[in-house]
Amino acid sequence: MHSQNPVPSMDSRPEDRRRSKRFPLVVPVSLKWVGLDGLPVTVDGRAVEGSDHGGLLEIPEHPPFGKEAALTNLVSRQTIMVQVLSLRTTKDGAIRGQAVQFLALSKSFWAAAGMEGQVEAEFPSGSPDSLPQPSRPSRWKSLLQFLLGRPGY
Repeated sequence: MHSQNPVPSMDSRPEDRRRSKRFPLVVPVSLKWVGLDGLPVTVDGRAVEGSDHGGLLEIPEHPPFGKEAALTNLVSRQTIMVQVLSLRTTKDGAIRGQAVQFLALSKSFWAAAGMEGQVEAEFPSGSPDSLPQPSRPSRWKSLLQFLLGRPGY
């Protein structure tokens, strides 16, 4: 019996095994997580690659592997919960970026501001502290409330 959708062999290229297509972009982002001391940590940087499942971030500080964090697209002002994955490095060992995975599939996180494909976006005026309330699944409500420091969600 033959399958309609055969599984790619392990010797196929990694891009053939991906869950969704990756695309280059340059979008300002903010990543916020709870540090080892229990206090919120926020870093600003930029996303340089995106997909429906996550992205690659250039940020000055890197959260621990597996850590959950709130990622805010500073152009669309949309926030989504992510899990921190591996550091991507160049062949000579330099850090290329921090990979993050969305906790829920999002076809709109990068596209919300028309960002799918080759994109470069300007940092919006104002600060991340003035961001509107993000939309999110209810089970993440208390974590986002703590991370974003907003009482009364």
